[in-house]
Amino acid sequence: MTTTLAPPSPPTRQPVHLFQKLGELYSRRETIRFLVTSNLKAGHRDKALGRLWGLLDPLLFMLVYLFIFGFSSFRQVHDKPGGTIEFILFLLCGIISWRFFDGALNSATSCIRTNRGLIHEINFPKAIFPTSACLARLSDFFWGLVALLVIMLAIGRQHFTPFLLWVPLIVVVQLVFTLGLSYLIAFLGAFFADTANLVAVGLRFLFYFSPVFYRVSKAERGIIPVEYLTLFMLNPIACFFEAYRDCILRGHSPDPVHLLYVVGLAIVAFFGGFYVFIRGEGHFAKYI
Repeated sequence: MTTTLAPPSPPTRQPVHLFQKLGELYSRRETIRFLVTSNLKAGHRDKALGRLWGLLDPLLFMLVYLFIFGFSSFRQVHDKPGGTIEFILFLLCGIISWRFFDGALNSATSCIRTNRGLIHEINFPKAIFPTSACLARLSDFFWGLVALLVIMLAIGRQHFTPFLLWVPLIVVVQLVFTLGLSYLIAFLGAFFADTANLVAVGLRFLFYFSPVFYRVSKAERGIIPVEYLTLFMLNPIACFFEAYRDCILRGHSPDPVHLLYVVGLAIVAFFGGFYVFIRGEGHFAKYI
């Protein structure tokens, strides 16, 4: 009796266990903390004012936009006593959120190539580099919040409402969203050196299509026509800006539709970006 042998099955690719990789990344939290601290120290090295620039940067950025826009477009929208102070707070809510997002993505573009020596010689989760780059930029966000808090204390307590408790949640959602994009951009930056230039152009475009210095709310006579407002708010950065302003300036909770939208987008971006990154990290050494 003869038996026929089945043809050999083709080799299967080793599956990528997403949550196992996340666990490995978490196990390297001390390394991430060290890299974050090193990035912060390197950023303030040889500067006379040191970390004070973390507080001064958003304020100076705000003054530039206040000078350019504060006495023209804003007065046409809000010609009332205290309007300039309101516009300062309005600007800061957008600026501190944008500076974190912009800084994190710009840092992620080159984080793999700038650490090529470690990547060639040591076996460890490469995701620690975009993670630490993103978390290091979070310090800029907290310094901006300090500046915002100081101004709010200086002008009175009318903005201190229970709705400020929403701010930590919005920060976490923005952090998760930004981390996801950082993984994706770090992956592209490892294979394509032109990624940094393309990201810089894309961020510049996104900046002007995000309401940093102009209003979009229907109640505040925003510049976006009502029929295009829903389409405009598909921009998640605009949703983050408006969420911060809702709970800090306007004294109410963020729009639930916009909040659910960015929460869902943050989850998809985080897991999608991380999955793409860990699928490609084994090939980084060949390209850098």
